[in-house]
Amino acid sequence: MLSYHPDEFGLIPDNNEFFKIKEIFQALNFTKKFKKLNLNILKQLFSYYYRDFFEFSEPLNLVKPKEKKFTPPFKISLTQVYNFKKLWTFVKPRLWYKLCLDEKWSPREGLFPVFTEKELAENWAKAKGALLIEVLPYKFFEDLEIYQFGEKVLLLSYLHYTFLKGPPIDQKFIRKYLPQEKPAERPAPILPFNQSGFTEHIYQSDQDLPFRKLTRGKKKEKPWKKYQKKKARLREELE
Repeated sequence: MLSYHPDEFGLIPDNNEFFKIKEIFQALNFTKKFKKLNLNILKQLFSYYYRDFFEFSEPLNLVKPKEKKFTPPFKISLTQVYNFKKLWTFVKPRLWYKLCLDEKWSPREGLFPVFTEKELAENWAKAKGALLIEVLPYKFFEDLEIYQFGEKVLLLSYLHYTFLKGPPIDQKFIRKYLPQEKPAERPAPILPFNQSGFTEHIYQSDQDLPFRKLTRGKKKEKPWKKYQKKKARLREELE
């Protein structure tokens, strides 16, 4: 998978020929051949059981085969791309919205993948939680750098809204993918002690209260005291 044809799974090495373990895990998932495999087990396999065959970078969660059989990405001309009538890629909803506004976007590091097979692009779109976007090679610009990796992957130096075709940015798209964040509640202003409004609020009289007057509750009379009072009243009546 990594030594011979990583492009068939849409796996792309970095400049040091390392692959991301998380992306390997995602590729294994959409091939549906390893249903019970989880990410932690995969890391253990590379770090311990397969260490004779792979070089494992634990801090970055990267891995590369010690014996490499695939051809690294190589640069191609714009005319060579015209052999492909259609290409596909995946774009996160927020990035698609940004592309519609700014038109051009360049990745911070590396290149952006596009695929010659629609199914492969669909698999990665699902794995990444992204949108499936159609790429139109005949609209590529002359300054666009293009690299080919295997038979199924092309790498672009940037994306431009002109040669991409995706869902329209309308109110339905915005409600679904770009929910508006609720504004944070502002705390009540703190008034200094020397302000008249503060003292009037604290020392407001009972009569000025808007709802009801606060009253002091009467203490509950003890039973023996109540009995003495009743006995005294009876004695006065008899006299």
